Amino acid sequence: MSAAGNRRVQISQMVQGHQRDPKVWGNVLDQALVVHAELSPHDMASILWSMSKARFHHEALVEEFARTLSFRAGVKSIVTAMLALDRLGLPTESLRAPFLQQLSGQCQQLSFGDLRRVLMALARCWQQAAVQQDLLDEICNATADKAVGCDPRDLVAMPQHLGRLRFLHKPLLLVSADAVSKLVTSRLTVLPLDILRAMDGLLLIASLLEGEAARGQTLELVRKCQLFSGQQLKKSRTSELWSIGSQLLGAEIVNSRVWALWVSEMIEQFPEASRARGVSLLRQKMARKWALDRFPDGLEQALRIALRPSQAPSKSDRLTCS
Repeated sequence: MSAAGNRRVQISQMVQGHQRDPKVWGNVLDQALVVHAELSPHDMASILWSMSKARFHHEALVEEFARTLSFRAGVKSIVTAMLALDRLGLPTESLRAPFLQQLSGQCQQLSFGDLRRVLMALARCWQQAAVQQDLLDEICNATADKAVGCDPRDLVAMPQHLGRLRFLHKPLLLVSADAVSKLVTSRLTVLPLDILRAMDGLLLIASLLEGEAARGQTLELVRKCQLFSGQQLKKSRTSELWSIGSQLLGAEIVNSRVWALWVSEMIEQFPEASRARGVSLLRQKMARKWALDRFPDGLEQALRIALRPSQAPSKSDRLTCS
C-alpha cells in the first residue's frame, strides 16, 4: 500500500480507536494535505467521511479535497464526500454541478446500491435546492427498475428521501410502500430504525398527497409501522434504546410522532419517577450523552407531548412533519 493509502487507513483507525485529541488530528490531517496529490478520489472521500464521524474539521484540507474531487471523482466518491461535508455542517455546493452533470444520462449504468446513496445525498444535502425534475425522474426510474426482486429492507428509506425532496414518483413510491408492508407482516429480521425511518418518510409523503384515498392508504401503513415499531421498542433493553435514539438523531428524523414512540418507551425506563420527572431526567441524560445544546424540533415537540394527559392524536398531529 502506498504512503497515501496508509494515511487513509491511519485516519480510519483513529476513528475506530475514538481518538479525540485535536493536536493528533491536526498533525495527521496536515500530513494528508501535504500528500493530497497522491491520494485517489476514494482516499479523499474516505478521509472526509472519517473526519465527519469524528466531528473534526480541517479548513484547508476540506477546501483542497472538495476542489480536487469536483473534477476528478466519480459518483460514488462525490456522494461520500457530500454526505461527509453535510455531517460536518459544511456547504456542498462546490460538488453540486459536477455531481449532477455526471448523473445525467448515466443512471441506468449505476447499481441499485449507488442509486440509493444518490437519492440519500440529494435528500440530505439539497432539500432546499431545486433539482431538475427530468433528472429526478431519471434517477427514480432507474432505482424503481433495479429494485425489482431486491431485499425489501433496502427500500425502507425511499419514502423519506422522496418526501424530503417533495417528489412523488409513483412507481418508486409503490414499490417502496409494498416493501414496507411486507416487512411489517413478514418474519424478516428488521431493525427498529428501519421501520421508524419508513414511518417518518410515509408521514412526509402523506402530507404531500392530494387524494383522500391515497392519503388514507398511506396513513394506514403508517399505523402498521407505528404498531410494529412500538412492539420492537418494548422488547429493547435500555442500552439498545439509547442506540436507537442516537440513530434517529443521525437519520435526521423530523416527525414528532416518530420521536414520541421512542420518548414514551424511554420514560418507562424511570419507573419510580412521575411522568414529568421522567421527561426531565430524559432531557438531562440526552443533553449529556449526545452533547446537545438544543434538541431537534421533532424531539422537542415529542417531549412536550409526553407531558400532556393521554389522548388520541388529532388530525394535525397525524400529519405534522415538524
